[in-house]
Amino acid sequence: MPGMAAGGRILLAYLIYFAAIGAAFPYLPVFYHDIGLGLEQIGVLTALQAAVQLLLAPVWGGLADRFPRTRLTLPLAAAVATVGATILFRADDFPTVLVGSLILYAGISGIAPTLDARTLETLGTERRSRYGEVRAFGSLAFVLATLTVGFVLDAEGARALFWIYIPFLIGTVVVTATIPRRGVTHSVNLMRGTRQFLATPGVALFLIGFTVVWASLAAVNAFYSIQIVALGGSTGLVGIAWAIGASIEVPIMYAFPRIGRRLGTERLVVIGSLAFALRALLASLIVDPVALVLVAPLEGIGFACVFVGGVTVVAARAPAGLQGTAQGMFAAASGLATIIGSVLGGAIAEALDIPGLFRLCAVGGLIGTAIVAFALLRPRSRTELPVTA
Repeated sequence: MPGMAAGGRILLAYLIYFAAIGAAFPYLPVFYHDIGLGLEQIGVLTALQAAVQLLLAPVWGGLADRFPRTRLTLPLAAAVATVGATILFRADDFPTVLVGSLILYAGISGIAPTLDARTLETLGTERRSRYGEVRAFGSLAFVLATLTVGFVLDAEGARALFWIYIPFLIGTVVVTATIPRRGVTHSVNLMRGTRQFLATPGVALFLIGFTVVWASLAAVNAFYSIQIVALGGSTGLVGIAWAIGASIEVPIMYAFPRIGRRLGTERLVVIGSLAFALRALLASLIVDPVALVLVAPLEGIGFACVFVGGVTVVAARAPAGLQGTAQGMFAAASGLATIIGSVLGGAIAEALDIPGLFRLCAVGGLIGTAIVAFALLRPRSRTELPVTA
C-alpha cells in the first residue's frame, strides 16, 4: 500500500472499528430482547436505524467529496456514533433505546462508507482491486471481538457489550482523525454527483438487485441470533456462529484480488448472493442451535463476495472525484434493504415464525441474485475492473 504511514493508520482504523462492530452487531438484538422489546419492536427499531443510514450515508459520502482536503468527516461520524452508543448503554425502555440507536446510526452511517472511500483514495486507481486485502483485517477484528464478547455476555448479561463497544468507538474517533487525504483538490456538488453516478450504465439496476439481496439477508440476520437462543443455544454459541461466519470472510477478502482475476469480480458478487439464499433456506429447516452454527460459513462466503465485490464494482464505475458519493450510495442501498428486511421480517416473524421468515428470505434472495446477475453479467453492461499486481 502506498504510504506506509497512511496505510498503517487505515489498517488500524479497520481493526478498531470492526472490533466495535463485532462487540455489538451480533448482540444488540439480544440486548433489545433482554430489556423487554418484542420481535416486531425489534424489527421496527432496526428499520428506523436503517432509515437513518439510507438518508445520511450519501450525505456523509457527499461531504467527503465536497470537502476533499479535510480529514474531519470520518472522526466526526465516529464521535456521533459514540454519543448514541452511550445513550443506548443507559437505556431500559423503548423511547430511550429509540433515541440512542438513531443517534448511533446517524454516526455509523458515515463511518464505513467514508472509511472505504478513504481506503480506495489511498490505494489509488491502479491498486483499487486490493481493497479486499485491507478489509480483511476488519473481519479479523470482528471475529476476535465477537468471540470474546459472547462469553463476557454469558457471565455479565447483554448490556455488558457496551463495555467494549463504546471504548472502541472512541478509539475509532482518535485513529481516523489522523488519516490524511489524498483525493482530488476540487469539490463536488452532492446532488449533481449523485445523479451522475446513478446515470452510469448498469449502476442503478445493480443497486436494485443488491437491495433485494441485502433485504433478504437483513431479515435473516435480524433474527438469527434470537433463533439460536430460542432453540436452546447460549449467547456464547451466538458469538461462535457469527465468529465462524466472519472467519470465513478473512481469507476470501484477502485473496479477493487473485480470485477476482480468475473468476471475475461480477461473478463473485453473484456467487455470494446465492450463498445468502442457501443459508436462509437451510436455516429455515434447522431445529438444532449447533446446526445453525454449522451453516454460518455461508454467510461469511456471501458477505465477502457481495460486499467486497460490491464496493469494488461501485468504485470501478464511479466518475472521478465521486468515490465518497458512490460508496455513500452503496451504503444507502444497504440501509434501504435493512428497512425493507427489518419491517417485513419483524411482521412476518410475528405472523408466521422465524423459520417461515427464513424460507421467504431464501426466495427473495434468489430473485435479487437474478437481478444482480442481469445487471453485472450481461455483455452490454459488463465492465472489466483494472488488474494490478
